[in-house]
Amino acid sequence: MASSAIAGALLNATFDERGLASLVLLATASVLNVEGDAFTLSLNGTSTILSSSLPVPTRTFDAHGQPTYRYSAAGDLTVHVAYSVTDAFVSKQLTVSSARHAHNVTNVTLFAGARLLLDGAAPAESVVARSPAGLRDFALFARWSTTGALITARNPFLTATPHGGGGVTLSYEPMMPVAPAAPFSADRAHIGLHLLTQRKMAPPAQPLDEAEHAAMQRCVRAAIAAPQRASSVKINVGWCENDFQIDISTAAGRAEYKRIIDRAASLGIESILFAPRNSDVSSIGNGTDAWGWEQVLWFGMGERLRMGLWAPGDPLPASLTEMLDYFRLRGVRPVAYVYPILAFLAGTLPGGASPPWVVHGTYSSSDLATKRLGLGPMRSDLASPALQQWLPKTMRRFADQTGAGGFSFDYTYFEQGSPGGRPWRSQYAQWSGWRAILAALQQPKACAGRQCVVDNRQANHAWGPWMWAEGGTYAEPLQSDEQPGSWMFYEADLKTDRLSANRQRETAWSYRVQSFAPAEVVPGFALHQTDRDVSPAQKNVTAGPGCPRGGGTGRCAELSRRRDFDLLGYRYSLLSAVGTGGANLVLNMLPARDEGEFAAFPAEDVAFFRQWLEWADRSRDLVASTRVLPSTSRPAAGSLDGVSLLRQDGSCTGAIFAFSPTATPLNLSLALDASLGCSPPHPSSGVPGLLLLRQIGSSDRSEPAGGWARQLLRAGDALALTVPPTTALALELEPFDGASLVAPLVLGAAAGAASLSADGALSLSRVVGEQGAAAELTVLLPPHGPGAVSRATLNGKVVRFDALPPLDGRPPAVRIRGAWAGERFGRAHEIVAAGGFSGGRWTGTFSVPAAVLEQLAARNRSYDLSY
Repeated sequence: MASSAIAGALLNATFDERGLASLVLLATASVLNVEGDAFTLSLNGTSTILSSSLPVPTRTFDAHGQPTYRYSAAGDLTVHVAYSVTDAFVSKQLTVSSARHAHNVTNVTLFAGARLLLDGAAPAESVVARSPAGLRDFALFARWSTTGALITARNPFLTATPHGGGGVTLSYEPMMPVAPAAPFSADRAHIGLHLLTQRKMAPPAQPLDEAEHAAMQRCVRAAIAAPQRASSVKINVGWCENDFQIDISTAAGRAEYKRIIDRAASLGIESILFAPRNSDVSSIGNGTDAWGWEQVLWFGMGERLRMGLWAPGDPLPASLTEMLDYFRLRGVRPVAYVYPILAFLAGTLPGGASPPWVVHGTYSSSDLATKRLGLGPMRSDLASPALQQWLPKTMRRFADQTGAGGFSFDYTYFEQGSPGGRPWRSQYAQWSGWRAILAALQQPKACAGRQCVVDNRQANHAWGPWMWAEGGTYAEPLQSDEQPGSWMFYEADLKTDRLSANRQRETAWSYRVQSFAPAEVVPGFALHQTDRDVSPAQKNVTAGPGCPRGGGTGRCAELSRRRDFDLLGYRYSLLSAVGTGGANLVLNMLPARDEGEFAAFPAEDVAFFRQWLEWADRSRDLVASTRVLPSTSRPAAGSLDGVSLLRQDGSCTGAIFAFSPTATPLNLSLALDASLGCSPPHPSSGVPGLLLLRQIGSSDRSEPAGGWARQLLRAGDALALTVPPTTALALELEPFDGASLVAPLVLGAAAGAASLSADGALSLSRVVGEQGAAAELTVLLPPHGPGAVSRATLNGKVVRFDALPPLDGRPPAVRIRGAWAGERFGRAHEIVAAGGFSGGRWTGTFSVPAAVLEQLAARNRSYDLSY
């Protein structure tokens, strides 16, 4: 059989009579020969089919020249192996059909000992990237001196094994059925080539070359099932305001929830995870989940849906209809909370029978009490093909009726191995079934004519990048429950939102670096979840419908912790979320339930909130390029961390976000070179390649809202600055052309106005800086002004200056050095003992400048609330 070839943007592929024969990396013309591209199938744990032992397959081609091979095996089995070539990868997918018998597919080997030889040589080494969540392998990377190969498949249950001489085996154990009219499709495998950078990922990341990590991330990005969004996801999570305390069956409850909707609309938030109580239709006493939340599922209709007493299309209670109408009025979409493993329609069929997806589960409240698994309550089996059809169909009908903008999934336990279960109910089968259910929601108009938000929780962080790409909008926001008591902070802080933000960036780092998540699926969790338990002032609450335990324990009723917005910490958290997870902004405790907070929330903070949500929308191209700064590692105590969001054209333009989680200033030093994706203009081009570094945002409320220019740089320079304690900074790099200056430009501080008169008088006004701190300002001069500065005034005072000549394409400038007036008292100002402190007891005194006390008093007057 003659060979065939297919060209991609970055590589070419050739195919022989049995499959893939070679890849050619176009950048170098290097040829990767794939010797013995074969597969194996194990059925029923007893028989194995090896493709190289089967007769030569027939081969067909689609309209694009992509080949499919058809093998006949074991009498009634047919295996189709379809290949496709994209820009950077060759994909391979097996589909198994059975004409007469049912079989259990116990093992699939996608590459069965294929030898990889680059220009005739075996790889010098191979590295396997493994799941950080304790599953199996993600991928295998083969390395030569300057070139690498990636071999992977779309699940986290792989066994990737390198062999001597360049051999590679890639397999997994699906434990899934194939039967007449029910084919089995294996997960798609991928193989690709890339040039190595010789730069390793910084510990504690796996020791991969940066190009290996980028190749795997690019492969995952190509698998994203949801259509590309034109703007960022912006969703408020109602349970982080304890919305379960609100009973919308009452007029007061509906009015309270409408404040949450109003606040979300005012901030530019487009969706709310809507899960209040509704005594009109549900009760905690009817719940079948171990957590006691079933009464808030499906907008309160979940219990009745499970029991077969209501289905989408049946009438809704007036209380819920009123709320859904208000959502529409305010342009905010409600998102439904769903537990997918509850026993939907159990016992509702004729004769008390149940649908085929109902099984005995392994998780119940009694299991929690006894710490052992047993014969639990009835649950739904995610591996059931019937459930995979019924559940997404029901959700789409629900969205059509209610206007739901999406679904948030929790309580997603995999019920494999249940008593009396079929042998193929493996963890993989459950994982694969759940992915299929979620994928059915990724159609462009699956939620009331618009794209769904698919929010995943319980254990989703463990299920790997293919689940996030093919089965959701974003990964689980904090890799745990959001309550501050559910995760450990690594820096002490008085502000809950800053603690939450530090955890969020640690989570984003883990997804991005350890699990190859592209920016499109990384969550940005902002603000915090308020505590569910009672506050000290509410410990004597009487038991009632919303607080069944009473006596000051457990979940309190309507009043608990409604006032809990973190005014002084939220900016740090919002910038953290936008910078490291700007595609998916999961926004939490809002100033809404408490009428005092709702009324007092300052207009300048509404503007700040909207500014950064809108920035994330405008900067979709930058958000998609988010990378961990090469000079930083995993967010940790005492360490600066950050990300770059630079355009992928080598221009070194875009944004940088830097974070200091600690109570001391931290220095950032960043080379604007290839490690950051920067390519300086060639000297012969005559282009100066100047870059203006601007500060466009800060978590410090005293910083000017409009930002200010910090430095003039060029690709190849080192960016150096100090990030103040417990501060988030947003910076922008933009091209600079000195010839276009029409007025002086101040670098190093925010200036209200700058002018240069015809006689060389330089005037700078409304220039601000931190009281008592050293100052060094550089003022860039326009090219068409006077030849030199004759005198300079700053905020009305004459100051000394030094002239700077126009070097390396930079415009002429002057430098002003000095210190800002007043006694310095910085952010998180450290109190230290004179002469040092070596331990033991220490006493002393310190003074706070009057200006600082005046600032505090003014802040209290502007937000006159008690907590």
